[in-house]
Amino acid sequence: MKNTLLLTLLLISVVFTVRSQQEIHVNPSVTDKGDGSLEKPFKTLQQGVDAVTKISKKMKSDIIVYLHNGTHRISDPILLTEKHSGKNGFNVIFRAYKNTTPLLSGGTKVTGWEKVDGNLYKAPLDRTTKLRSLFVNGVRMRMAGTEVPLPGLGDWGTFGITGNEDWTFGSGLGIDGIKFASSAVGNYNNPDDIELVQFNIWTEKILCAREIEKFGDTTVIKLQQPYGAIATNMAWAGKINYKKNFIIRNAMELLDNPGEFYFDKTSKTLYYYNSGEDMSKVEVIAPTSEGLIKIKGSSTKSKAKNIRFEGITFSHDDWPLMTVAGSHGFAGIQSLGLAVKYVPGGNWHPTEYNSTDVPTGAVEVKNAEHIGFFRNRFENIGSAIAINLVNDVKNSEVIGNYFNNMLGNAVNIGHPQHYKIGDGDLYGPGIEGLCEKISVSNNYIRNVSLDFRQVESITSFFVSNVNIEHNDIAFTPYGAITCGWWWGNAEIPPSTVAGNNHIRFNKAGNTHQVLDDGGIIYVLGEQPNSTIEGNYIFNGPRSIYPDDGSAYWTITRNVVSNPSYKWMWLHLWTKRCHDIIARQNYVKNNLLMNNGTNNIIEATHSFREDDFSGEALEIINNSGIEKEFADIIPITEPERIYIHPKEFKERDIFH
Repeated sequence: MKNTLLLTLLLISVVFTVRSQQEIHVNPSVTDKGDGSLEKPFKTLQQGVDAVTKISKKMKSDIIVYLHNGTHRISDPILLTEKHSGKNGFNVIFRAYKNTTPLLSGGTKVTGWEKVDGNLYKAPLDRTTKLRSLFVNGVRMRMAGTEVPLPGLGDWGTFGITGNEDWTFGSGLGIDGIKFASSAVGNYNNPDDIELVQFNIWTEKILCAREIEKFGDTTVIKLQQPYGAIATNMAWAGKINYKKNFIIRNAMELLDNPGEFYFDKTSKTLYYYNSGEDMSKVEVIAPTSEGLIKIKGSSTKSKAKNIRFEGITFSHDDWPLMTVAGSHGFAGIQSLGLAVKYVPGGNWHPTEYNSTDVPTGAVEVKNAEHIGFFRNRFENIGSAIAINLVNDVKNSEVIGNYFNNMLGNAVNIGHPQHYKIGDGDLYGPGIEGLCEKISVSNNYIRNVSLDFRQVESITSFFVSNVNIEHNDIAFTPYGAITCGWWWGNAEIPPSTVAGNNHIRFNKAGNTHQVLDDGGIIYVLGEQPNSTIEGNYIFNGPRSIYPDDGSAYWTITRNVVSNPSYKWMWLHLWTKRCHDIIARQNYVKNNLLMNNGTNNIIEATHSFREDDFSGEALEIINNSGIEKEFADIIPITEPERIYIHPKEFKERDIFH
């Protein structure tokens, strides 16, 4: 009898424990001996994640992992798979505890500062790789670099490709270095830290060095290979002009201005040129974790699912640029599309975009469905993408989030290799899947693409049933929103996977602060039953730009306000732009181009110097963030952020 009673009590205890654990609490300020309850929370988020797997198999309600106030530090990304998924129709929710603002940080606090000389300080930092970002009291600092652009003197040497390497589509030669005047470029220590930056119309190149060699009056910066060969062998605006200007950055010898830093990985010493701060009181954060969250299923048939994030601030992730065979760089084709394989002649189209990849995101999502991001903040991000819904992501939402102070963009959907599904070099059969039925809405986006200038705020490639709606985007170095891939001159057939995409009710303007071409809203490819509707677009060239090969779009009831008589509201520049309807749009300065085929442009209302009124005013008032999410809009416009000195003219490295 006693044994039966004891067993009954034990079973009751287990039941109550499981029920109580439908709420899991994580508080970074406690000791490491909790059980996940409110009274004894776990200390680390990883403990909370591990606890989910123990109770998720027989879910009868949502599992809520509450993040309490404070900084939740991670050194590696949190991985969420099928084991962490919501089941039986319920969700696993990572939520800020009531009335708190938890921070998920991939950064390391840097302490132990010593004065070197004047305003130059140093501190130990235990890492072995280049440091590309640093934050002092929450403010982004910049890599030490040249104060004025430096002209190149031409290319130097060649790097041979046999065609048998796994990063090539054929044999050929790449450029091995770039020449500069010895009077302008020093013989920097740690040359493999150095980056060269140049813009070309709508693209950006970041070339990483491996060695520096002086030949009298000429100094050669040799490139890391094979990425240097890939980056120097591109067509169209992907080309580099070796006799135009470059930024040179990330050398100790260039550390001479307030707000600059340099990390010497050989001595594991971080140097910072301060602006008069008391270094015994500042908080200095060095990003450490390459990414913050990875949501990843195993295949198209075994997905991670039913996972949500609510009210969390994501910050301080690290990204080392694209990596190919141990070499690094950023070789922009367009938007988020980057070259990662050598293509003889530089024409990437015949590869069916299998030579193209996109960067990883701070949050990376693959083979997943019913994933949600609601009312979070993404700030101080180092990756080229904050939220990357990159492969086989379905029925997911990015709604009501605040994005600010990011080296890259806010949201990406899909991948260039989704030109065909199931044949990809990166994602093979059973892994590769179309991204579809996704909503990106009511997000506030500022200070994006601070380093990766060619990237629009919201990007998408070959996607289906994607709605990009009611977002507020401004002050971008390039465009605001892009949807699609594949050009009409590609000499490969159009993809058939994209369609039913809608860009609606967004407020976007003050774009193209650095780069050229592109549009405020830019689309590519044949996308049946797709619309651009009800947007308020202002202060940017080629406001609505269906580029070469765009087809089957309906463009209606948009308001375009451009003060310049040189800026077109609609840009259909080639006969390969076809079967597009533009109807009942409201514009100032009715300048457009229509060289396309079978397009209809009608009922355009031009206001010239008059203020918008009537339906146009209704469209403006309905654009941007809806009332339900108005609280995410700051009272004042966020201060503009620069990673170069404010007096530095980025257009001087543009050609």
